[in-house]
Amino acid sequence: MSTLAFKEDTQLLFNFEDKEVFGPWIQTHNCDEAGRKLADRHYSRQTIGAARFTRPGKNLVLRTAEGDAVWATWYGKFRRDGLDACECTIFRNESLHLSSYLISYACLASFLHVGVDNLKDGIITYVDDSKVNSVNPGFSFRAVGFKYIGRTKKNNLMIFQLKRKALEKYFSTIDLNEEYKHYFDQSICLAAAAVELGEIEEAIDIFTMAMAFEGSLIELYRYAKSKLKINVAEKQDFKFVPSLEDFLEQVYGGWCPAEELERWENAIETYKDIIPLVI
Repeated sequence: MSTLAFKEDTQLLFNFEDKEVFGPWIQTHNCDEAGRKLADRHYSRQTIGAARFTRPGKNLVLRTAEGDAVWATWYGKFRRDGLDACECTIFRNESLHLSSYLISYACLASFLHVGVDNLKDGIITYVDDSKVNSVNPGFSFRAVGFKYIGRTKKNNLMIFQLKRKALEKYFSTIDLNEEYKHYFDQSICLAAAAVELGEIEEAIDIFTMAMAFEGSLIELYRYAKSKLKINVAEKQDFKFVPSLEDFLEQVYGGWCPAEELERWENAIETYKDIIPLVI
């Protein structure tokens, strides 16, 4: 996954020609057949079957290679609401990708498509909560950093807004999460290898560091959810540090002697109070 630096003066550093910017998306056009079929199944569709499924004007249209998700953002310099923003006019996901994952890369591509010197008010989208079967309308947008900013006077639609800095924080949080998971997995493997070599004290040190990374991941999830309002931990295929007993049974190839278990427990109890969280 690409990395966004996380500083106050951060700029979007991606080269728009780099395909990695798009993540799972490919750029297409506003009469794309697969996109049209998806749009026909979206509640906001005005004319089902019409070849074009976007507004006239400057649009960025994306779809997955499999044709099971579509996105479009429209940009106009003169908006009735006075915002300098592009607008997500359609998003439909019938793929196995998390919607928040698709939205994050679509928003990144949208910022770069219009230009980072524009879009001072970011990206906005509207949600008709009367037609969405969800107890938390707009959840997938909120998970990326969109904020609820009110309702439209016409049709009483919910308005969500994503600022550039919020998207940068989202990507840097996701990247940090991946980095911590990598070091966690590495620490567990190194601890097991140290046991096999008979380096028990070193194994204890490394296993305790893995526990610190576990604590850091949990704190990162809490921070992201409470401060950034994004759910990093949602549906992740990731296992935390196993119980000490399970770990020792695994590395010793079966039952661990009571005195050896006690040795580990005493050492870890001492270490965990002096090793700070990595975050």
